Amino acid sequence: MGANFMKKLAFGAVAAAMVACLGSAQAGVITFDEPINSPFAPFAPFFGDGDEFYQSDFWLQPFSNAAEAQPGDLVGAVVDGSDPFACSTMLCPTGNASNYYASLNDGVLALGHLGGNFFRVNGFDASFLGNGVGALPAVAGLLRLQGIRANGTSITQTYLLDGPDANGNLGFDSYLTTGAFRTTDLVMLFAFGFACNELGTCNAFTTNRGQFALDNLDIGVIPEPASLALATLSLGLMGAVHRRRRVVAA
Repeated sequence: MGANFMKKLAFGAVAAAMVACLGSAQAGVITFDEPINSPFAPFAPFFGDGDEFYQSDFWLQPFSNAAEAQPGDLVGAVVDGSDPFACSTMLCPTGNASNYYASLNDGVLALGHLGGNFFRVNGFDASFLGNGVGALPAVAGLLRLQGIRANGTSITQTYLLDGPDANGNLGFDSYLTTGAFRTTDLVMLFAFGFACNELGTCNAFTTNRGQFALDNLDIGVIPEPASLALATLSLGLMGAVHRRRRVVAA
């Protein structure tokens, strides 16, 4: 990761270090069904590089990891699964009549708690997103989660995203995190996709086809102390963290 990324993580470490006397985790689910109300996402439900929106007490920021990325480059959208015309130019998952998040053009989704709280990721629903060109293999792509601890270190977990079924349709599968992801307190999470070919080679950030759909993100939030001053300071420090981010695929 670059120096700027690590510098911004330092703010998160300071904020997290101030959160003491933590209680038990409180579960919540990001369903993307809440109204999108954000001055940082002027064209919502479509999101350009660096736009930001809010769901279930979390900030979410789609961005491009490409070196040549420009503000406004399309990297994500909230899709209405009940609208048959929402994905007229793409192969989107079926069987989900609610809203879901679509990561487009090798985009990355970053998120964190608005109050600066620690959180843990328990599970989610996900699917590959096809670009409508060419056949997809049995394993169409990968979804990687990269969790950031308060000290700036990270953990990763990677999930297989199936290709089309016998009828040529993509669909959501449910995934549960395992191991360290279920027990590690995080201050930030990145989600990004890999596109795979018939030979089983998978690449991120180089094809504009590492696309995925994400829904029902089950997150356990660890409450902070009942201190308004501490909450305000933590929020300010975390606000400094999520302006611009970079991730690595390896």
